[in-house]
Amino acid sequence: MQTELKEYYKNRATEFDEIYTRPERQQDIQQLTAFLKNSLAGKHVLEIACGTGFWTQKYSTDAASVLATDYNEAVLQVARSKDYSNPNIEFVADDAYSLSNVSQKANACYAGFWLSHVEKNKLSPFIQTLHKNLEPGSTVIFADNLYVEGNSTPISRQDAEGNTYQTRTLKDGTRHDILKNFITEEDFHSLLSDSVKNLHYKKLGHFWYGCYEL
Repeated sequence: MQTELKEYYKNRATEFDEIYTRPERQQDIQQLTAFLKNSLAGKHVLEIACGTGFWTQKYSTDAASVLATDYNEAVLQVARSKDYSNPNIEFVADDAYSLSNVSQKANACYAGFWLSHVEKNKLSPFIQTLHKNLEPGSTVIFADNLYVEGNSTPISRQDAEGNTYQTRTLKDGTRHDILKNFITEEDFHSLLSDSVKNLHYKKLGHFWYGCYEL
């Protein structure tokens, strides 16, 4: 499953940011950008699954530093090619489930559009690993897609564990079976409410974001 996901994003690297040009998503992008800039200002940020650096570029101007990680070197090459006003940004290839290349604890984290690609039985282990790499009191922010009928790619199947999938076609004509779980507010609270404080979940038009403190 993870091999398929990695191959998909490798092949999609140069066309990935096109998803953010959709007119109906511009208000959500503006709202999420403002929230990230405000919440991560002055913070040492660990970013999970940074992809092409689209969101890194948005919030990093106000951060103290950013260590942006992704499993896929192809998307990191795109991310590194962009201009950043903040000189304290580093892009590192790393596995979100181990974070073995993270040497210092951060005091903030942003993981955008990643939780939806985590199998349900791996959510808790991922969260535990993430929290071990953050200082007590750290700010943590997740953001992801809402399922919007008529706009989102339809769900193509569901497995025995309840994970849902989309069939996605790239410009080169290749088709990919991609894990995509749509996280509800109830899901978010169930996953985190027992171990964190000040937990919030907010719906926008096409995105949601959630935040909390360790």
